[in-house]
Amino acid sequence: MSRNPKKWDFTKPEDFRSQVLKLLPSLRPKLTEVMTALSESENPIASHKKKITPHGEFYTERLNDDYRLSFNVDFKNRRIIIIRVGAHKSVYGKK
Repeated sequence: MSRNPKKWDFTKPEDFRSQVLKLLPSLRPKLTEVMTALSESENPIASHKKKITPHGEFYTERLNDDYRLSFNVDFKNRRIIIIRVGAHKSVYGKK
């Protein structure tokens, strides 16, 4: 079984590793699955709505009911810019 070639690269925040380590261990495979699907898609935002929050505008992908991956897309350079991965409240900037 051959895998689809990667179409997009990622830019991750400096603290991405610590954000991932704060996730429940059971969510890490889901994060990998989501990031792989985004990197192999023709248009990573095709099925996403832009979220507008006090922390800016971005797209999100749901990991489960409580956790999200937020990102933007640089179409010119074919990069997915990861903003944050974490609990719903931390991703959306709510207290």
